[in-house]
Amino acid sequence: MGKTILNLLKKNWQDLLVVFLSILFLKFPNFSANSSFFGTYFVSVSIWLIFVKPKISIKPYSLHKAYFYLLFSLTIAGSLFARIVERQFGNHASLFFIPVFLASLLVSKDLAIDLATFFSISHALLHGFETFPATFLSSVVVAITSAGIKKRLELAKTAMYVVLISLVYLLIAYYTRNFYFNLKEFLIALVFPVVYSIVGIGLLPYIEYISMIYSNLGMMELGNLNNPLLKSLSLRAPGTYYHSTIVANLAEAAAERIGANAILARTAGYFHDIGKIKRPYFYTENISEVNPHDELSPKLSHLIIQDHVKSGLELARKHRLPLLVQDVIPQHHGTRVQKFFYHKARAMGEEISENEFRYPGPKPQFKEAGIIMLADAVEAAARSIKNPTPGRIQTLVEEIVSGIYNERELDESGLTLEDLEAIAEEFTRILVNMFKSRVEYPKEEIKKVISLANGSSDKQNAQKAPDEKNKESNSKSS
Repeated sequence: MGKTILNLLKKNWQDLLVVFLSILFLKFPNFSANSSFFGTYFVSVSIWLIFVKPKISIKPYSLHKAYFYLLFSLTIAGSLFARIVERQFGNHASLFFIPVFLASLLVSKDLAIDLATFFSISHALLHGFETFPATFLSSVVVAITSAGIKKRLELAKTAMYVVLISLVYLLIAYYTRNFYFNLKEFLIALVFPVVYSIVGIGLLPYIEYISMIYSNLGMMELGNLNNPLLKSLSLRAPGTYYHSTIVANLAEAAAERIGANAILARTAGYFHDIGKIKRPYFYTENISEVNPHDELSPKLSHLIIQDHVKSGLELARKHRLPLLVQDVIPQHHGTRVQKFFYHKARAMGEEISENEFRYPGPKPQFKEAGIIMLADAVEAAARSIKNPTPGRIQTLVEEIVSGIYNERELDESGLTLEDLEAIAEEFTRILVNMFKSRVEYPKEEIKKVISLANGSSDKQNAQKAPDEKNKESNSKSS
């Protein structure tokens, strides 16, 4: 029994400390530890461990300690801020608006609802249940209405809903007090939610940059095609840029279909191959006619292609892209084999293992990463279809999705067979529409005013590849 308690304390000591500090700050400045304090602490710890912690302990949040630290920070800072506001302006000031609002935007609606419950019950146990209904309802409404917001203007709705709840509660309270009207309480209930929403949206970019945990709003701004990284990709690797935009469209549609985060899927689609900026001319989509791999050994080609994952992660961290977008960069390849170079090496008579041509992984750890893996493979294969009829496109998509599933690359992604069927249907629908032929316009005689040199872009690529190889050989010799 004693060993079990020790293991429990060791495993959850951070959570116990966070709840203790939260309760302590909610009592500020009365820091006396009495039976009421410990009773509240026991109930609050129970709520935290049963409801709050499990929501942050699931994928993809469990992949990064940053999510735990964000939750701890919001809880402790939110408790102290709420108590300071309460002491100055009373308990009608929507005390837990900001921490619940930020938790809903940055993590999930479910976590925010449980955090609202934790705050409301803890506060009521310490200071009485007189305003518990309004505090609880307003906090839950903030959690629900701010989740999945795609426009900053929508934040005004959240504030208005909280204002409405506060005013209704005050009217009921006035009625029970024989219509005693308190102008200060009325103004606080009317103004504070609006002020909180402005403060919250002002804090959001700083929290996102520091933690690299982004809201849907932040990811939509990152997905702007004028983003410096995407701009650089479009100029240096236009083939990869085009590929990434198609992957983003496929991933977004598939994510919406199965109820995953479509904005995360789209943003990750844009950045999943960002590492190809480094040596764009070594990748198929950017090669015109002169293929630099023809002069390289399959093993060296494999190492060069694989390097775009490492380069992509370095760029993503340097530009502080969202943690989940960073995860997609290696995960969208998983531990798959570069079969083209593997079979090329075997054809040359080399005795090698498939494992020598595998990506290092890890496999996709959440649904959106799995969707990007499928979209990446499908888009690349779709380019090679001759006479792309709907039937051929559907067969190709089914083969690609089934092949990746049979390789067991999706075992840790959380995608079910039902999800895969829906994803394949969306991919097929979009690709069929993409490959639809257009009506041929009647030809007219046009006098040419420009004339491009034949193969000018090919010559540029041909010049770049040897230069890069020379640089590599010089660096190795040095």
